[in-house]
Amino acid sequence: MSVNKKGKRKLVLNERTFYWYVKEDMEDLGNINLYIISDNKKFFVRYRVGQSKQVKSPVIFIQGTEFEGLKDVDKGLKRAVTPHWEDEIITPGLVKTIIEWCYAPKHELTFVDRQGNEGAAMKI
Repeated sequence: MSVNKKGKRKLVLNERTFYWYVKEDMEDLGNINLYIISDNKKFFVRYRVGQSKQVKSPVIFIQGTEFEGLKDVDKGLKRAVTPHWEDEIITPGLVKTIIEWCYAPKHELTFVDRQGNEGAAMKI
C-alpha cells in the first residue's frame, strides 16, 4: 500500500521515492515537525523543526523499520541524536540531507529517552 500523497511534497533520491510535509503536531505539544516517509512506508522519520537553536543535541524520531544501523527487530519508536542541521526553514535540500544521513553507514548511534536525556551510544 502506498502513501497518501495529498498535501505532501515528492522527492526522488537514488531511484527511491519519498514524501515529506511539515505540520504542527498537537500530540507533540504543538511543535512543528517535518515528516519524511518512503513510498513503501518502511522508512518513516519525524524531525522537530528549529532544533538548531536549542542547547541540547538535535533528535530524530525513527518510526519505520528502515534506518541504517537498526535491525528489523528494533521496532517501535526510537529517538536518535543527529548532526546539527540548519533547520530554520525546511527545504528540499535539508530533506535530502536528512534522508542521506539516515541511510549512511554509522559507527554508532546515540539514543535519548522521552525527556531528551542521552543514553549510552550503541555501536553498530
